[in-house]
Amino acid sequence: MEKPFRVVVTGDSLAPQALEILSAKCRVVFSGPYPQPLLLARQVQEERAHAVILRTGSIPAEVIQASPDLKVIAKHGAGFDNIDVKTATALRIPVMTAATANYESVAELAVGLMFSLARDIPWLDGRMRQGFWDKIKVRGVELFGMTLGLVGFGRIGRRVSELVAPLRMKVLVFDPWLDRRALPPGIVLVQHLDELLTVADVVSLHCPLTEQTRNLIGKRELKMMKKTAWLINAARGGIVEEEDLIAALEEGTIAGAALDTFRREPPEDLRRLSEAGKLVLTPHIGAATGEAQARMGLEAVRNTLAVLEGEKPDKKYLANPEILEAL
Repeated sequence: MEKPFRVVVTGDSLAPQALEILSAKCRVVFSGPYPQPLLLARQVQEERAHAVILRTGSIPAEVIQASPDLKVIAKHGAGFDNIDVKTATALRIPVMTAATANYESVAELAVGLMFSLARDIPWLDGRMRQGFWDKIKVRGVELFGMTLGLVGFGRIGRRVSELVAPLRMKVLVFDPWLDRRALPPGIVLVQHLDELLTVADVVSLHCPLTEQTRNLIGKRELKMMKKTAWLINAARGGIVEEEDLIAALEEGTIAGAALDTFRREPPEDLRRLSEAGKLVLTPHIGAATGEAQARMGLEAVRNTLAVLEGEKPDKKYLANPEILEAL
């Protein structure tokens, strides 16, 4: 029997439980990882897709406009800067996110990156594998008692603050959209980013990529940081001006950085960045745990089926809640 809905997934898999639920009601077609927009648009058009689930790559206007039957776009994750939400909204297409699925995994990675910088874990691992024994000359630092500056205090930033509590770090938060009354005890909300940058030992980014946050951390901001400070970005690559970060690392403006996200993904050339100074790099794997993948798959599938089966989208997951009045 022909299934009533057709769904294109930009990747090569979904968590087994999620795929089982989706396949029961939909014809599911995988595009492969990071599909080129024109090829993805052609596939969406040929399938006359009712839904697109975005795992990797992006969904520009030509993809959204490719199928007259498109009813919903679902992100397999929380960030939606790689979707043309404006076009989707104009066409009254809900853009749904897996908003509550991956914050634990991303927060744990951010803390792991802090420890990697503090104890030079990746570098020392590489040295050991080359036959070196650097016990005498290596001196790490303790995170205990440091000042942590969180830029953004949504689910991920809040969870990071909880995870570092045993280290008794002083936690400062910059988030212009945060109600001071929502702060947990012991967390200090600053009114300006500069206040955080000048005193934090670790600056960790946990804000979405928007027009307001694009290139939020550039030459001026990096110069404000302590020379001993580290920058961690497990949010979105476009928040940091990478050329300015390279210069800051080369010149010793800051002591180091850890990046899980990049302006272009996959990056075209990491050589200059990787050679700039003390740096830990991971390939956008903040949500790449079995647990988070399962939750994101299920959340994306449930959001997709809810819209396809005529339910009103849950505002909690909507990237464009303004369309609710039009549905």
